[in-house]
Amino acid sequence: QLAEDDALRANTFALATEATSSCEDRITFFLHQMKNVQLVHNAEKGEYDNNLAVLVATGREMFRLGKLEQIAREKVRTLAFVDELEVWLAYQNKLRKPLGLTSVTAEMRFFGVSGVTASDLRSAERQVKAAEKSEFREWILQWGPLHSVLERKAPERVNALREKQMSDYEETYRMLSDTELRPFGLVGNTDAERTIGARAMESAKKAFLDGLRPLVDDMLGSYLKARRRLN
Repeated sequence: QLAEDDALRANTFALATEATSSCEDRITFFLHQMKNVQLVHNAEKGEYDNNLAVLVATGREMFRLGKLEQIAREKVRTLAFVDELEVWLAYQNKLRKPLGLTSVTAEMRFFGVSGVTASDLRSAERQVKAAEKSEFREWILQWGPLHSVLERKAPERVNALREKQMSDYEETYRMLSDTELRPFGLVGNTDAERTIGARAMESAKKAFLDGLRPLVDDMLGSYLKARRRLN
């Protein structure tokens, strides 16, 4: 697959170059990253268009890994003189089975120096499972690979929502400019215009995702409800 896909090859080679610069666990960590890149790339390129269960399963794994990374970052801040990649790898490696992390290998050489305890791992597992239960349906709405699948399977509906997003942005920007900039002589003020631009973009994005939700529920509803059981 690398030989046939320039984008995938560039992404994985960049990771491989960084991985070979240090120790064995660093290589293992970047191997995980390369596998994740390939999973997401496969989803974006349409490999799961006719296997939506696998698409959702891939999304769940990316969600879990993202949550673990947040937890690992918080742990790193409590430690001194530790390689943060050892901490990230410790969470991934030790929770590989409980969280169904298919991209994670079973090997880790220096877990003992990571500073991650059994109590940390139990807490992380509970946090990830609780977050998935309450947040995943909203998270997947924003997942880029899902948007790519929807654009291929329901192009007219998605294009209509994209066009509405742009018009919503323009309308909200004009309204904010008329009500919050013009009365105070701030039209043309770069910082003020950047601020209302960000607000208008956020409002338009929210409306886009709200419009996308019924389509996602129609297409993925049964797979989102049939949550993979985590032991």
